[in-house]
Amino acid sequence: MPQFIGTSMPRGFAGMLTRGYFDNTTEAKVNDSTTPVVGFGVPVKINTTGDGVAPCAATSDAVYGFSVRMLGQADMQSVQAQPIVTVMRRGYMAVKLASGDAKLGSPAYLDATGGISATADSNTVIPNCTFMGAADADGLVEIAFNI
Repeated sequence: MPQFIGTSMPRGFAGMLTRGYFDNTTEAKVNDSTTPVVGFGVPVKINTTGDGVAPCAATSDAVYGFSVRMLGQADMQSVQAQPIVTVMRRGYMAVKLASGDAKLGSPAYLDATGGISATADSNTVIPNCTFMGAADADGLVEIAFNI
């Protein structure tokens, strides 16, 4: 993250793309009606019917991408079960760290609640997903994810 006069800039909000909008790949997907994605920066998986996405809720879930907070969305915290969710498949994003101490280049893990962890303890590594540094004071950390 950028620094000035010895102070780190805040990462923004969970689900925000942290690097240029030209340097990522996103897809618009149908939000699962039974278990909808209601947060930004959360890992998502293909739903059981195969026609949309749902939030990851177990370490056995295959992470498809991360829900994106698009500019212009007034509510900073939740998707509010909208019918369409933008999913980042490749790029850099600010996400909420559930546990552990993230370090540059260390792998990101999916915990049993669908959160992002920096510890391997009974968690599953998210393929092609690494931390880009430590979490800020708000618990947000930048990840790099690549399909």
